Amino acid sequence: MYSFISCVCERSSLTVKNRIARGALLAVSVIALITVALLSRDNLRAAMAQADVRKPQKWEYCYVSDAFTYGSADKIVYKVYVSQGGEVSLADSDRTGIAALNKLGAEGWELVSASSEISYRETTQLNFPATTRYLLKRPK
Repeated sequence: MYSFISCVCERSSLTVKNRIARGALLAVSVIALITVALLSRDNLRAAMAQADVRKPQKWEYCYVSDAFTYGSADKIVYKVYVSQGGEVSLADSDRTGIAALNKLGAEGWELVSASSEISYRETTQLNFPATTRYLLKRPK
């Protein structure tokens, strides 16, 4: 009789421990789900607010010519034409024109395209070297 009662007590003790463990696991799971739901909701609200505020990006554009020699025969420097907002100016560069592009890049300009064009004169039937033109943009 003693072993039967102790066995029943041990079983009920295990059942109670299992119920407590299950309850604790359920409580932790519910808390985790609520936390995830709240964080997701806040992120969703922030994303929606950002989407509502976001306006179309406006850009300004810059055109850069190919590098050319400038100056006298004893002192040759390389320049490029830079056209921004209807104003054309000369900028220092190197033989390739890359120095001017690097300077503009440091000012926030981004290269969008580069195109080469070969000049052709019908009177001489000669092709002249290709000239490269660069188009850059940056946010207004």
